[in-house]
Amino acid sequence: MKDRETELLERWRKEIAMYSAWGAFVSETLTAAIGRQIQPQATDRFLRIPIAPRIKEEASLLAKAFHRGKPYTNPYDEIEDKVGIRIVVLFSKEIRVVETTITASDQWTAEKARDFEEERDSRPFEFDYQSLHYVVRSKEVLARGSVDIAVGVPCEIQVRTILQHAYSELTHDTIYKPKVQAEPRVKRAAAKSMALIEATDDYFTQVRDQLATAEEPGQRVAAALNAHYRAFTALEPEPSPLDTLIVDHYKAWAGDDFEVQLSGFLQEKTFLADFIRERASTQLLYRQPSVLLVYLVIKDAPRGAVANSPLSNQELAPMYGDLGERLPDVGA
Repeated sequence: MKDRETELLERWRKEIAMYSAWGAFVSETLTAAIGRQIQPQATDRFLRIPIAPRIKEEASLLAKAFHRGKPYTNPYDEIEDKVGIRIVVLFSKEIRVVETTITASDQWTAEKARDFEEERDSRPFEFDYQSLHYVVRSKEVLARGSVDIAVGVPCEIQVRTILQHAYSELTHDTIYKPKVQAEPRVKRAAAKSMALIEATDDYFTQVRDQLATAEEPGQRVAAALNAHYRAFTALEPEPSPLDTLIVDHYKAWAGDDFEVQLSGFLQEKTFLADFIRERASTQLLYRQPSVLLVYLVIKDAPRGAVANSPLSNQELAPMYGDLGERLPDVGA
């Protein structure tokens, strides 16, 4: 008769490919869904660590099943993190954005296993390990290459801020999954660090909100430029840091009626679309929606457009020429 560890490992080795495939599917699906949710923000700037599945090692699986004092009746089926993924964001409020994508998917059922905010509310005087955990299970048989994923296969999803993640990496194995119980002074130091993390997240959020308020006028201008660039040139814009630099400099010329102002200008200067299309394939500047703003400012304030511009005279001169203007000598 086989011992219980051998039986568990034999089943695990038969099914590990299925769990790997399920973890990869969940990772890819969530990455795409989060990307759609946060547009136009770039996914790789929102996710601080790329989403990737983590398969439980055999020794760790055996330890959890039989040697950690867990009251399992059927350890293999009851352990829900045989495959798991971690999602790391910058701010605690962004965790809820991720939660929305987890619970909205029709590819799986989602059950909340842990919520750090609910735990904080129930124990307001404690400062402890923080994370949002969900367990998602496949709703139907899913084919991934040569592997069929059965119904009900679990995958644990942990969602944390980068500060919570750093705390977990530093302390979790020692304090919360101890081989030897941590000393009280260590636990106290960990609790103080978590209190600091909570305070830091609050400060980060305040800074983010203040920055968002300061950036709102530029974002409004950039959104209008993006939409008009597509319609005017029939090209797909390729915004880059150059676009942000140009908008930040020239947005002072964009009034409250900027969209009306820009629309009227483009209707009057339809020939500019040909110049933009002609140069866009070889010059990054003409793939930036903000090029429209530069043209507008050249028309309305030819001397102001060149003063302290982030663009060189060599870059500006052809744009002046397109409008029948000569590059002014602002030093004169």
